Amino acid sequence: MGEIERDFFKKYHRAVVKANAKEVEKIKARMGSEWADEFRARAGCKLQGEEFNRALEDYLVNELRFCEQARVRDEESGLSIGVKGCHICHGNELLKAEGQPTLCPIVPTGLFSISRVAGRRASLREVRKNGVVGECEICYAVE
Repeated sequence: MGEIERDFFKKYHRAVVKANAKEVEKIKARMGSEWADEFRARAGCKLQGEEFNRALEDYLVNELRFCEQARVRDEESGLSIGVKGCHICHGNELLKAEGQPTLCPIVPTGLFSISRVAGRRASLREVRKNGVVGECEICYAVE
């Protein structure tokens, strides 16, 4: 994404979240559900293990195009999505600076995708931020 497009997107994201501040949690869940349904339709069937991981990575990077890199990997206690170059984070930084709520629909997208495409139950364990805007690791506990 070029600098002009990123600047527009972060301002657009900020405006949408501010305009819907009272509904942010509902919007986040609805967006995550919608994107997980799109991923399920794209996958066409239940996927497990590395096949699921590679398909979700491809969907996040090449279909949603919300980030430059996404790495989905199995961990001993669940599954994680490592993100680099997230475009959503830049808008959330503007919101944080104003004391406004933020919105990251990728967290529920992962939850719903694990359920609907992999057929497994998941819960959010934590989101790790390393201090670089646009980078995080979303960690899920998976049963």
